[in-house]
Order: sequence, then structure tokens, then C-alpha cells
Amino acid sequence: MTSPITPANPPRPALKATDEKSFAFTSTAYRWPIIITKAIDDIYKTRHDIDPSKESEKAKEGKDIMDSIALLKYEMQRKRRLTPIEDGEPDINTWNEVFDRYFKEENWYSASWLFTECYLYRRIRSILAKTKYWSNYDPFFRQKEEILKASFAAIIELAKRIDELISNQDHDKRISFHELAQISLWGNATDLSLLTNLNYNDLNKLQSIDTKALEESENKILVNDLEKLWDKLSHYKRKRIDFVLDNAGFELYGDLIFADWLIQVGYASEIHLHIKAIPWFVSDTTSNDFNFLLNSLKNGSLSASSDENLYLEKLAKRWQEYVENNKWILKSDYFWTSPYSYWHLKEQAPELFSDISKSSLVIFKGDLNYRKLVYDCKWPTSTSFKEAIGPFATEKSAPPILALRTSKADVIIGLPEGIEERLSASEADWMYSGKYAVIQFNEGNQ
Repeated sequence: MTSPITPANPPRPALKATDEKSFAFTSTAYRWPIIITKAIDDIYKTRHDIDPSKESEKAKEGKDIMDSIALLKYEMQRKRRLTPIEDGEPDINTWNEVFDRYFKEENWYSASWLFTECYLYRRIRSILAKTKYWSNYDPFFRQKEEILKASFAAIIELAKRIDELISNQDHDKRISFHELAQISLWGNATDLSLLTNLNYNDLNKLQSIDTKALEESENKILVNDLEKLWDKLSHYKRKRIDFVLDNAGFELYGDLIFADWLIQVGYASEIHLHIKAIPWFVSDTTSNDFNFLLNSLKNGSLSASSDENLYLEKLAKRWQEYVENNKWILKSDYFWTSPYSYWHLKEQAPELFSDISKSSLVIFKGDLNYRKLVYDCKWPTSTSFKEAIGPFATEKSAPPILALRTSKADVIIGLPEGIEERLSASEADWMYSGKYAVIQFNEGNQ
């Protein structure tokens, strides 16, 4: 008898940090301590600006937060056993049910990597949630703000490009679709949870959107199902399309450019944008990040010239109208920041599943969404996308889905025979370097 699929028993062996050759180990042992240290530094900087004579309680809480996050880092580095989460947040029961049932005997290395990485950010959220003055504070916002401002050149370039495409309705829509989908894909290269030592001088390389750069990048897409989707999308007329978003900043900007185009050419009449309910994986998009982006485009804070600001203001005005007229609908659900794989979406969040099943296309952005789609386990790389996404392919009313993912974890599926062997022979880190990508489509079961 086949045992049930659970967070502790995925369809293939789970990725874990106990394997010292895995990226799960590298993340737990090296990446996460840097991320935690940066969060502590951020609290320190904010606390430094507080006047203790006027806000002594807030300053003291800031110090307590720093101590608590430092203790979290200590627990992780000493491979301590995981502990329940204690706060009054809306998702507390979900988290502790999963913990009690599957992981209460595990430590930071022996539990599944998917669980511990999500647990890390939920623990940081818990520390802040229990405070009086810092309960809505995002310890990663400063990093996201800096990346957005450093992305200025690419932001201007894309604003001009979308203006050109919208102004010229005779443009080749298939070519534009490929171009904008790839921009949305490679925007994920600036993932702050992976680029812990990011040099801002490299941003222009990561965000280059000229034709030659995109052509070169296309060679790094190991599976490309855009034509399969285009055969379907090109017949759409004013449909609903959903984006399950990933990173804020330039990636979000590229996603919104793509969403804008889908509205303007008539393939979509409404775009549902699924954001995170809490600060997540350093750079994931929250409502505050979305609003900050729109305000930055409107108020000239990106250091553009007067001519360049005209493009940005025009863009921001149109996007604000989309929001006001419900052409763009922002949504957040705690399922997206739960410890569950998306195999469990229907059983754990039936209303959310029912909602996205009304969509004509759901676009999942980025690495974590991909890991959750395929359950973050040791699939053979030749496994089909349809098999690896499980219920998302077989559930009645499951919508068509597209995964746009630059690969930053040691799970990848759908590869033609021989690709894994060829890349492994020359690049040991090819699965998680962010250098390669997949664009995978499943038509759903509607």
C-alpha cells in the first residue's frame, strides 16, 4: 500500500541539509546565517535612528528583537531541535499542526529543506509579531528598496519598451510575448535570498534586456514551453490571468510590464496578482512593496531625467487606474507562506484553489514557487512536469499553469535525456547557480 504524500513524505526523497553535497546544506550552513545577520543589522540601523528619550520602549524592543534573532541563528548553527511557533498570527494553527505531526523530533538539518527554509522566515516573523512597536516591520525592506533604486537603468529601458509596444498595435505579438515572458523570467536573477553578497555594479548585467542579451539568455533555458502556451494564449480574448508573484523590485516591475501588455493587447481583462501576507524569503513581494514601486514611479524618486520621468509617470498612472478599476487585483493568502507544497493546495486552502481554478492561466514566478509546485524532492530530471506537479495536473478544474523559473535549488524536472549528464560534467552547481532556467507549461484539467 502506498503511503500518503505529506510534508515529511514527499513523492520522492526530500531534499535535506544532512547531505553535505547539496545546496540545502550550503543554504543552511552558509547562506542563512548571512541572511539572519543582515536582518539584525537592519534592526540595528532602524533602532539607531530612534530617539531613546522619546521612544524608549521602541528602542528596548528593538534590542530585544536583535537578541531573539541572534538566538535563532545560534539554534540553527548548533543544529538544535526545531520548536513550535508561539504567537497569535492567523496561520499559527497550520504551522504548529505541521510541526507537531511531522517535524517535532527534527532539527534544522534533519527536517526537509522546504520546511526549514519556510520555518526560518516564519520564526523571524514571529519575533516581530509579538512586539508592540515593530509588529508590522519588514527587516528586509531596506534591501528591496536599495535594489529597486539600483535598477534604475533597466527600469527606464523597459518603460520605453512597453510604451513602444503599446503605441504600435501592429507589432508582432508572438515576438513581443516571447520577449516579455523572458524579461519576467530573468528578472528573477536578482533574488536577494540567493545573492547574499550582491555587488550592485553587476545589476546591469543581470537586468540587461537588449535583444542580443535575450538571445544569449535563451540558450540557457533548458526547457522552453512558450510556444505551447502561445498556441493557447493567442486565442484568448479578455480572459482572467493570475500571477503568483515572487520577488519585489525589478522582478515585480518586469512582471507588471508583462501583465500590462496582456491587458493592452486584449488577451486579459483582469490580472490577479498574488502577493505574500508577510515578509518572506528576503525579497518576496508584499503589499507594501507593490505600493512602494508604484509610488517610486510616480514621485520621481528613481533619479530619472524630466524626459524619463514622463515615461515612468505615464506607466504609474495607467497601473494605478488598473488597480482602481479592478483590472489588477491584489490578493494575499497565508497558504503561499505556509509550509505546504502546492500538492496540498486544494485540501489546505479550498477557497483559494476554487478561486484560481476560475483563471485561464496561472503564472508561477521564481524558484520557491517551482519548488513548491514539484514538492522539492529528488525527482529524476527526466520526470515530466505533469507528473511532478501532481494534483495541479490531475484535479478536476485545475487551471493551465506556466512556471517561469531560474534554477536555484537542486531539483529540476522535464529535461531531455543527456542534459543533466552534460551540465554535471562541466558545472557542478548548474542546478542552483541561477544561470539556467526552465519555462514549463501544463494545460490543466478544466
